[in-house]
Amino acid sequence: MSDDFNIHPAAREELHDAIRYYASVAEDHSLAIDFETTFYRYTDAIVASPLLYNIRRMSVRRANLKPRFSEYYIAYMIWRQKVVILAVAHAKRRPYYWRQRIGEAKDMF
Repeated sequence: MSDDFNIHPAAREELHDAIRYYASVAEDHSLAIDFETTFYRYTDAIVASPLLYNIRRMSVRRANLKPRFSEYYIAYMIWRQKVVILAVAHAKRRPYYWRQRIGEAKDMF
């Protein structure tokens, strides 16, 4: 886990859930490996250039994991000059369910 960003515990669990799901889909775990690699490639880009993605709601930015995993996105904010990942969310499920994490993350980090 990189020290370049903070990740809300629920977002960490969502990441692990997605990896477990993709591991169950492909016997050789290739989808799980690709998903995790994609996630960290996007977090590297976000940390390198936090303003790269537009604000979608309040102070939260959204990076869609394109092209292969475009149904997932990373919701993040910049707090105390550090990237805070609020959710690793599926775009078709419960929009903005993670909103309460904004305040929680400000208290945590």
